[in-house]
Amino acid sequence: MPQARPQQARRRDPMDDAFELFFGVGRGSARPVGMHSDLGWRPATDVYETAEEFVIQMDLAGLRRDDIQVMAEEDFLLVKGVRGNIAPAGKKHFHKMEIQIGPFQRHIRVPDYVDVSSATATYRAGFLFIRMGKGAPRRSPRRSIRIEEAD
Repeated sequence: MPQARPQQARRRDPMDDAFELFFGVGRGSARPVGMHSDLGWRPATDVYETAEEFVIQMDLAGLRRDDIQVMAEEDFLLVKGVRGNIAPAGKKHFHKMEIQIGPFQRHIRVPDYVDVSSATATYRAGFLFIRMGKGAPRRSPRRSIRIEEAD
């Protein structure tokens, strides 16, 4: 019986980076949800919606909840933080180095039909989830969103 091949990680298309940088949207996006990064590295981010809500899921492995800040303003969310280096101190010879450390900051524009003022955030198993209701758009004055720790 032939062995199943492990699924390969999807490579990020450099053209998608260019489209995101210049136009605020990725190619092939079903909805124009703009995201860009101002600092350092860019955490992998999924943006999706269900019948009831609009959800942003961000991969923030290695961070504590207190290392992350979420701000809402008008039709944007700002997620920022810092991932420190947790590798043991001392001289190392890397054979491969892919884990990014340092500061990050992501601005995420949400569609008009999303109620930014309803935003809630939870952090579970290295993932940040930001949920917002859909319906009558209500823009939010600049405010910090408290991140709850989920089990």
